[in-house]
Amino acid sequence: MIGVNAEGYESSNEDVCDGRDLPWLQDTTDEDVWDTWDVTYRDVIILDGNNELYDVFNLTTYGLSDSDNYEALMDLLITAQSEL
Repeated sequence: MIGVNAEGYESSNEDVCDGRDLPWLQDTTDEDVWDTWDVTYRDVIILDGNNELYDVFNLTTYGLSDSDNYEALMDLLITAQSEL
């Protein structure tokens, strides 16, 4: 898992990374990851075992404080990795 920060929000990178182990990347104009992947704020982009798009789970719409949403995301992550 990695996080990718949207271009223009670089100033918060240090705060986001403080005390966390999640790899954090910064999008740039040259890479344009957010536009290329059509990302919405707080999207979890799930890839399958072939590194192809499997599903998208938005944490704003489906907050993880709801145990049903948490289980749904975990199921997606586990199922996606078994897809080869």
